[in-house]
Amino acid sequence: MNNREKGFIDYPKPDVVYIDVDGTLLVDDSVNHQLVSWARRRHNEGKQIIVWSARGADNARRAVELCGINDIVSHTLSKPGYVVDDLGHRFTQYMEVIHVNDIDGNAQDRKPAGAFVGSI
Repeated sequence: MNNREKGFIDYPKPDVVYIDVDGTLLVDDSVNHQLVSWARRRHNEGKQIIVWSARGADNARRAVELCGINDIVSHTLSKPGYVVDDLGHRFTQYMEVIHVNDIDGNAQDRKPAGAFVGSI
């Protein structure tokens, strides 16, 4: 059974990448240079880069400055406290969630569509 038969509409993915701060962009308070390079490649491909943090927009802004990526980041936000969607948590089926450990310059940069690797 394909995705369309399951009721899943394969919408084109927006060219927007959301990057988390703690444990992702910053690991043990150190810049994740591999992720910074990956984000720069995505930005060069035309993707919009947004940095967000459960600790708030100010934390996201500080991380962007620390990492020296102000030139590629279009927005800094808090992660949402609530998501209201008719699909509930299944809204994630329309995005690719990439675990920070899967960011590797020499390997495939993404998981297959629909793979749920971590929490939002």
